[in-house]
Amino acid sequence: MTSPNEPGRLIVFEGTDGTGKSTQLKLLAKALQEKGLAVVSTREPTDGKYGQQIRELYSDRGNVSLEEELNLFLADRQEHVESFLRPALHDGKIILCDRYYLSTIAYQGAAGLEPSMILNRNSFAPVPDLAILFHAPIAIGVKRITQNRGDTQNDFEKEGYLKKVAQQFELLNLPYIRRINASGTIETVHREVLKLVLQLLEA
Repeated sequence: MTSPNEPGRLIVFEGTDGTGKSTQLKLLAKALQEKGLAVVSTREPTDGKYGQQIRELYSDRGNVSLEEELNLFLADRQEHVESFLRPALHDGKIILCDRYYLSTIAYQGAAGLEPSMILNRNSFAPVPDLAILFHAPIAIGVKRITQNRGDTQNDFEKEGYLKKVAQQFELLNLPYIRRINASGTIETVHREVLKLVLQLLEA
């Protein structure tokens, strides 16, 4: 099957906070590198100028309107696509990206914006070859954030809001999405992730 990103591949990790996607991305990167594959990892929001502005919203989201917030995510992604994603795909790299535009659809959609509008405004971004959507009960995710990581929940991680985000993720129905139950052990989930990705790469 031909990839829209030939000669590279774009694999994105999506889900509500605390589902373990960042941990799974690191494990997958290591497993693929051990197989001798050219893998690069990245994330959104990025560490660029727009990504830093987005991170400032974590402590006080009320400083901007929903439209301004969306525009920040789009500007950050545009910069990411041009400076990193397209060049890496052109070089034949397998990109593992921690969050992408499906997160924007779910999180900003949960805040009140129209999901189809958000998807349309991301038309400039390369379509993923595979989007792994991690699902776990919100209570588990919150526990991982507060107890396991010892973090304080930011404005994007409140339990009531995350429930709305999870509903938005559930409504997404795109051909490249594969859902994984993230409630299991790290090892169990990793095996499922690796199986999905190897199927993609072998195809």
